[in-house]
Amino acid sequence: MKKWQVIFGIIATAAAVSSLAQLGSAQTGTTDLSLALNIANPESPIPAANWDTWTVIKDKLGINIKFTSLPAAADGDTKLGALAAANDLPDLFEVRNPNLFDRLVQQGQLAPVSSLTALMPRRNAMRYSDRKRNALATVNGVMYGFQEPASLSRQYAISIRQDWLDKLGLKAPTTLDEFYEVAKAFTERDPDGNGKKDTYGYGGVIDYDTAGVLPGLGLGNHFQWIYGAYGVAGTWNYKTKNFNANLKDPNYRKATEYIAKLVAAKLIDPDWATMKRADLRTRWQQGRYGMFYESVGGLQTGIRNFDGNNKKGELVFIAPPKGPSGKAIPGIYANAGWLFVVSKKALDAGKGPAIAKFLEWANYNDGYYLLGFGKRGIHYNLIDGVPVANQAVAAAERGMVTQLKWLALNSNPSELKGRYATFVPAEKQTSYNFYQMLLDAQNNGWVDRTGDIAVRAAPNQADIERYVAENMVQFALGQRPISDATWEQFLNGLNGLNFEQFENNAEKVLRTGGFLR
Repeated sequence: MKKWQVIFGIIATAAAVSSLAQLGSAQTGTTDLSLALNIANPESPIPAANWDTWTVIKDKLGINIKFTSLPAAADGDTKLGALAAANDLPDLFEVRNPNLFDRLVQQGQLAPVSSLTALMPRRNAMRYSDRKRNALATVNGVMYGFQEPASLSRQYAISIRQDWLDKLGLKAPTTLDEFYEVAKAFTERDPDGNGKKDTYGYGGVIDYDTAGVLPGLGLGNHFQWIYGAYGVAGTWNYKTKNFNANLKDPNYRKATEYIAKLVAAKLIDPDWATMKRADLRTRWQQGRYGMFYESVGGLQTGIRNFDGNNKKGELVFIAPPKGPSGKAIPGIYANAGWLFVVSKKALDAGKGPAIAKFLEWANYNDGYYLLGFGKRGIHYNLIDGVPVANQAVAAAERGMVTQLKWLALNSNPSELKGRYATFVPAEKQTSYNFYQMLLDAQNNGWVDRTGDIAVRAAPNQADIERYVAENMVQFALGQRPISDATWEQFLNGLNGLNFEQFENNAEKVLRTGGFLR
């Protein structure tokens, strides 16, 4: 960056901060601001109208927040759609459905927001300065939303029972061939020593609901690392030349054949195709799996149960095994989180500066801590600069005061150290430094596929996903043997689903957004 660019940036930032200060000092009344979000903690109450944090915002910023909780998933889309039809959208709200976002833009109900970024220099620099991420909220060159970075992503890895490796005299696998042999030993050589054949080399489920991790078409996140070892992780290959869906690559078949090989040898829990994620977590905590795909948060939540059930058990992360050509990734992810938008009605009413002021306040200092953690000394304490939750306060109350935390949290090191504390089992020497495990997981070779979010669902998306998933399950279970004829039949079946049009649309969007390499 040129010296004059740095100086200009400093001047612009100072001017923006000054404009916010002038807004606060010149304000004689309060600005009513309607806010609608998906709450962060569904198990906790929603902040009441007399919540003292609302009072802080009113006194400090001159903004009177009127908060509405959006229902989860499709119900939230329905509610926003009804409000749009009545021309009664909130001033600032969250949109989680890209198709709904497109529709609101087409209807002229969303406001361009690029003019507001200069009014929140700290937040803009931290969150809205990535060109590709901003493209997710840009239509015809106009930015219609604040696309947040992922609040937390890439926290998954393959966990392995180090105590089983030690007992059986094995080393952690580094290739798919070694993974197969270790899984076989964990299944057949009684690693828990109970004299029963009740353990499995690998535990996985068909799971498409993992925050920040993209499942792609097929068997979902718990098997994505296998497809990655063959160079075909995710739905699209992201190649500037020869763009295609990965399932058309011959290596996609090879990866599926490898999974089928594991299944045929009974090295995977036989319930994998019908289990839920909660079932998998129950079983690894019981000590039934030698290896499994899990998040740092999932390990942290279940480690006490695991420790109670497996007094000599020890779990560690391993790097994803390499495929035939040396490729290895734990999965694909999107560096994009929540999308906050402003109604055109609010901008027309002159509420833009107040919205920017509120978002900037939520990004740092007292706003960051109040929304992200609650009251210091009550809901959390700062220990060596790390916010640590006060466990003496009921979880429901701590959940209530942090219902808006996604407006504030930004995954800085202090924040993550507070969230991922170290656990020391009572009877063991080994401790679990979950913060370090998170860093290890995030730096494990993940592939950025943020552009996937820009690709809109096909009109028959559910049919496409169901067709691919059902065929992959049948192939993996051996219900449908994999051969040249059966694989060609599977690919030909995509023609009846208008898959080529879906593929062409994806290429256009990814190429226009600059996502293809």
